[in-house]
Amino acid sequence: LKAQTALTFKEKLRAIDLLVIDDLQFLQGKTVQQEFGHTLNALLDGGQQVIVAADRPPSELEGVDERLRSRLAGGLTLELGALDEELRAKILAVRVAAAKALHSKFEVPEEVIAYVARTVTANGRDLDGAVNRLLAHNTLTGAPISVEMAETALRDLIRQVEPKRVKVEDIQRIVAKHYQVSRADVLSSRRTQNVVRPRQVAMYLSKTLTLRSLPEIGRRFGGRDHTTVLHAVRKIDELIKTDQTLNDEIELLKRMLLE
Repeated sequence: LKAQTALTFKEKLRAIDLLVIDDLQFLQGKTVQQEFGHTLNALLDGGQQVIVAADRPPSELEGVDERLRSRLAGGLTLELGALDEELRAKILAVRVAAAKALHSKFEVPEEVIAYVARTVTANGRDLDGAVNRLLAHNTLTGAPISVEMAETALRDLIRQVEPKRVKVEDIQRIVAKHYQVSRADVLSSRRTQNVVRPRQVAMYLSKTLTLRSLPEIGRRFGGRDHTTVLHAVRKIDELIKTDQTLNDEIELLKRMLLE
């Protein structure tokens, strides 16, 4: 826009075979969203492929235009989970092979790959960091790569696992999905039992898993008063002492939110 080449950019964008967009939840501004919607339509109508990533499903992209959300919802929606140990090991094997192509003496035994895959669990970038550290340690010291050496080289990577910061929006989404209601129902003023219990559970988890104050939690739940949140927290707190089924559900939801 500043260079007054927007038309050329749009023409170039709509002539590609594959468009990949990350963090769509940050796409702000009516004009930008409308332009992206036009581009999306042009690509899909032309038979090209579009992959969009966001931290929530299309229906929950609250800052995104309704028509754009609807078009995105018409595609295949998949939830991407964390890398499991088997996949981490495969990624490490590929990264090690790539490093060995440049450094022929770089040998990483299978037991070391298995150790790294088991202990470096935060994200994929840390796996790259682990391979780079093993390579640097091996190059600088000349010592063969072993599990003991990996423990030393990767000590801070393994230690850096921190408690996950849970967001109220994530709690609302996961609780709603678990109880088979919509997030809009949880935030609404409906008082039916199938909505009241999930709402109270979500408020309880918001109080126990986040640092948000009662008034702020109330605002996140459709502008409710803090006394409503306090009542919900106390209600669930009392129920889980005698209701084993509910207690198990709460523990399951906590694991889902913290994993």
